[in-house]
This record gives sequence, C-alpha cells and structure tokens, in this order.
Amino acid sequence: MFGFGRESKKPPIDWLRLLALLEDDDQRAAVVRLFPDEGRESYLTALKRMDPQLAQDVTALGRQVFNSIKLAEYPTLAVAGMLNSGKTSLVASFLSPAGRARTLRGSGNGQGTHRFVLWLPSQWRQDAELWNLLLADFGDAVGHPPELLAETPEAAHAQYNNRIGDESAISVPLVATDDALNELGVGLLDCPDIVSDAAFGLGSPETRRELLGRASTFCSAFLVVSSAQSCRDVTLGDLLRIAADLMPGIPRLLAVNQIRPPQTPDEVLETFGPLAEKHGIDKIFAAYDFDVPASAPFIPKRDTGLTWEMSGEGAGGGGSGGGAADGQAEQLPIFFSLSQNADDNPPAEISDNRLLIHLPAQLDRSNASERFLSGRQQALRRVIWEQGYPAITKNVDESVERTQRARECLLKVATEVFTHTAPGGEIKELRMHQSERILRQLSESFCETAPWYARWGVRVNTFISGKVKGASDVIRRWAPSAIAQRFADEMREKLRRGEVGRLISAEQLSDRISAYGGPMVLSNWFDARGNEKDAKAWHAALGTAIERFEHDDFTVLDPKRLDDAVRQMWKEVPMSKKMVAGLTPLAASLAAFGSVMMLPIDGGATVLAAASIPELFAAAGLTAMAAMWSGGQNTRMIGRQAASQQLADFHAVLCDTLGVARNKQSPDIRVGGAKLTLPQPTAPVKTSANGTIPLYRVGDSFVKELQAMLPR
Repeated sequence: MFGFGRESKKPPIDWLRLLALLEDDDQRAAVVRLFPDEGRESYLTALKRMDPQLAQDVTALGRQVFNSIKLAEYPTLAVAGMLNSGKTSLVASFLSPAGRARTLRGSGNGQGTHRFVLWLPSQWRQDAELWNLLLADFGDAVGHPPELLAETPEAAHAQYNNRIGDESAISVPLVATDDALNELGVGLLDCPDIVSDAAFGLGSPETRRELLGRASTFCSAFLVVSSAQSCRDVTLGDLLRIAADLMPGIPRLLAVNQIRPPQTPDEVLETFGPLAEKHGIDKIFAAYDFDVPASAPFIPKRDTGLTWEMSGEGAGGGGSGGGAADGQAEQLPIFFSLSQNADDNPPAEISDNRLLIHLPAQLDRSNASERFLSGRQQALRRVIWEQGYPAITKNVDESVERTQRARECLLKVATEVFTHTAPGGEIKELRMHQSERILRQLSESFCETAPWYARWGVRVNTFISGKVKGASDVIRRWAPSAIAQRFADEMREKLRRGEVGRLISAEQLSDRISAYGGPMVLSNWFDARGNEKDAKAWHAALGTAIERFEHDDFTVLDPKRLDDAVRQMWKEVPMSKKMVAGLTPLAASLAAFGSVMMLPIDGGATVLAAASIPELFAAAGLTAMAAMWSGGQNTRMIGRQAASQQLADFHAVLCDTLGVARNKQSPDIRVGGAKLTLPQPTAPVKTSANGTIPLYRVGDSFVKELQAMLPR
C-alpha cells in the first residue's frame, strides 16, 4: 500500500536548529534594514510583517516536522471529494454502526459536509500524551484547535453540516473516535465537500481548497472521491493537483463512485487513467451504484473478514442516508481496485485484498512512515523556500524599487529647480541657490576687483560690513540711491514673475512633485488614489524642506577662482558700458544681487530662489557681462561646481524630509548634452518624523546558512 517506490532521500530536518536560524536577528538575519534606521530582522519577524499567516504556517509546519517521528506510526487517510460524490459514505464504510450513525450522508446540501471531521481509533484516546499530541498537531495543520464531535447523531449531523451558518466554522475541525478503527489502526479525515461556488455561504471554494491543503500535512495518504460523471470536472483536477503539489511525498489514491452499466471497469480505467497518471495517483478504486439493478454483477459480494463487519452490507453506491431503517441492512459503497487486465476486474471474481476496506491492513508501516516524514519535511521545505523566502525577496526588491522611484521623482524636481532648460527640455546650464552667503560672496568679489569707474557712487566698505536688517537697508547699504532702489524693485518683480531664474514655495514644490508622479511613488504621504493622507502635514513638510535647505546650505564659491574670474571680466568690460539705467555696472550688479535677498524679507513666505549669474546679469541689462560670464570657462565652472553641490544637497534634503533613503551612489544628469555626476551631498542627514519608505536588503549569510540546513 501507499506507493510503489521510494523517493531520493534528503537529510532529516533538525527543526530546533532550523528554528534558531529563522529567529536569528543578528549576524544570520534574513533581512537587513537600511532605512529609516539600520537594523536586522529574522526570517520569521520579516514574514510576520509581510504575511502573518505565512509566518504562522512556517512555525506550525516546523512543529509538525518535530512531532512527525512520534506520529509516524499513527497514520491518517484524508478523504476528499466534491458534493454528492459519496465521500462520507466511503468514510462510513470503515466505521462501526454507532459511528456511521453520527456521519451525515445524502444527496442534498442539507446532508453536505461543511466541516473537517477527523475519525480516530478510540484506543488512541486512552493514551493522554498521544491524544494531546494528535490534537495539537491537527490544530497546527488546519490552523485552529479542534472541537469534539457530538455523541448524539442529531447534534453530530448539525456540526457536520454547519447548520449554525457560521462561515468561519469551516476552519474549526471536529474530532471523533470509533472502536472499528482500532482494528484498522488508522485515522480517517472526512474533508469538507469541495463546492463550485460560494452559494451556500459556508466557506468559498478557495477557502475550502486552502484548508484542504493545510489539512493534508496531517495525513499519511490522500484519497480523492469522484463520481463517474466528473472525469472532466475542473474541480476534480484541482483536488488531484492539491494532493500532488502540497504533499508530494505521500501516496495519492482515486476512488470513482456511482458507476453505472454499461460502463465497464476497464472503461473507467481508460477514462480516469490519464488524469491519474498526470497527478501521480498510485491506485484507482471503483464502486458501482447499488441503486441500479444492472450493477449487481460488478459489486463484489465478499465478507470483509473484520470483527466489526457490517451486518447485511450490500452493494456499493452513493449512499443516501445517515443510517439503515429498522430491520434493514444499510447499503454502503464497496470499492475495489482496478486492474490493467480487464479479465481481472468484475464481474470476474476478485480477491479480498483488492477491496478498499482492506487497504489499511496492507499498509507497509515502515514505508508509509518514511513517506509521511518525507512529506512533512517537503512541505516545510516548500513553504520556507517557495513561499516564505520569495515573499521576503519580493518585499526587499519592492522596497528598493519604491525607494528608487521616489528618489528619481525628487531628483527630477530638484533638477528642475536648479537648472535652466531649453524649449526642447535639454538642460542649458545649472542655476545656483542664491543664498545670502553666495550673494555676499559675489558682491564682495565684484566690489574688491572693480575698477575705479565702476565703483563710482557705491560705498563699498559699508556694503562689506553691513548686516541685512530689511530690504530697504540692503539697498541703502549697497546702492544708496533712489535709482538703485527702483532698479532692485524691478529685478525682484522679474524674479517673482518667473522672468528670471526660479522661485519655489511649498505650494509650488508640491505641484512639481505631483507633476513628476509623486502621489504614485510616495506611498507614505499619499493613498492608493493619489490623495494626500494629511494635507496639512504634507505642506508643512515641504516648507520645512525649503527652510532646512536655506539653513543648511553652506555652499560657497571658490574665492580665489572667483576673484580671478571677476577681475578678468572687469578688464573686458569697456568703459562705454559703464552706465545701465543710470547706474554703474557695479551698482547694477549689486542691485541685482540685493533684489534676490529682498525676496524672503519682503515676501514673508518661505521661498527658494535659484538663478544663474548670467541670468541675473541679463535681467539687469548687463548683457555684455552676461555673455562674458557664460563664455568664460573659468566663470562657468565656478558656478557649475557650486550649483551641482546645491542640487545634490537639495535632493538629499527632500529625501530626508519626505522619508526617502538617500542615494548611496551619486546620480548623473546631462547638462549641455554632457553627463555630469553630482557630488555627494554635504547637508547633514535628518530623518523624517512623518513616515518613511523603508529600505531593506537580504542578509549576506542567511541564504548560505539556510541552504546548508535545508537543501532545496
């Protein structure tokens, strides 16, 4: 019984040692958390975070493997089938009359099986340690501790049929004992009927299949019952696939019920043989419908030879009642194994050992125990390697992908702020954040290197030593004239209108993030529909990002290179260009720089101003100076170096504030058709307190350790 050959052996699983690895959150951890804070997660902890049920399945199967050596000598046959297949009638044929009375059989849903019912030999209950172990192991398999089947037929039938109508009850198994099973020495698991839809409201087909797969790990063999008309039923194929996929190490049997003449046993074998071969079925049994008189020649008329033999048991078939009427023998299906030789099948006489009722007696206990152990170990190996580990790697890969997409979105936003693009989208030049530090540095360099004619009307020393108290103070110190004041006001308005450089407020930053797909990639801030989870917190965070960048931007221009470049530029500015709107070039330059500093002072809002130096010159009417600055390699490199650092820092600040891990490797952008690698950010790391996108990687040593303990 139970198979014809042994599968290749793999080393036995030491569950306690394996469990130590699966719970290790140190050097052998399965997952390393990189962001928001560094840490490690064990295999089981990571699974609980992703799929609590899967983590529970792993530990339950592990306990089953640990218990399997003790339970290998106590086999159970799982009996599964579709509604009206005669599944419970087959189970009843193994039970005593009292046990059969507690089973529920019939052709309607009112007699359907909607709970797992585990029938065990009554003598197993006498060993308290064994009994408790069996119940715990069965509970681990199904996922819920079992309840006892009622002793009275009426109450037992109500449990069988789940007449209370609780859909969740299908996952709560029932347990009963029967004296007739003592002689057979096996348990029988009567599984819920596999239905084609959820019309009964007592557990969907998907739920029933899932629970059947769980329960199969408790069993030593798997018997699928089918009606003769179901050879092409998709549900039958699903049942056989479940048996093959979930417990590949245990024997699988097929029982074809309710066969009617003129169909002969060899025709049944011809019909179901290919399906059985496809799914690795060890043996096919058949039973003819006893309600059809023509079936009589195909129904074996043999005594079972068992001490609890059913008095007057007749022909096999579907079974349509819960017991026999007074004075009448109860009819139950009699299954016999099909032979490849048609002459050895009924109506020819067959030997007793071909009857399904004798199957337990033919059990090769040693082989069955080995296959039972192997089946459980394969189930554990499969759930760890084929379900748990892929779930972890998928989660890790998704965290990397989510992080990368969020980084790319924020890089596009930062690049738009800090670059000047041509109409076709190509980046022409980088823009600098015109911080007070850089503006003062520019102004000081322009003043110190300016020729005498350019200094006319400007109090240089006052500018250098003065501190910004307000916009009027800035202009008064830098260019103390009404003309300069008006000039700076005009420049400021050009900046605000977007005619010069770019101004970014929190609201505008939000718009640009949305334009680059932020609601789709920043899952910590947006729901599945792309709506802000907390609009107030979102806009506050963007304001914080701008303020923090303003505060932490310590970028400066190279002083020596700046002075050399500006000095050279002054030499090239002809005296004929010394007046612009009534101002000297120096006064106009200082007014342009001052107009930028006026923005946060006069506007009252948190804004970020980015503009290239040539843009400021051009807007101030200093076209010659703009052309010279753009055309000089030294001047271009001075601005590009600072601007690229600011771009990298702003991207880093956006990532920090919005809960995205920074880039480990500097990203590339293209400026003027050439690749430019951004420098590493210098802004200090400050993690967001408003939710993050976690980032993980798989632990380096975990896979090697797992492969050593649990070879695939």
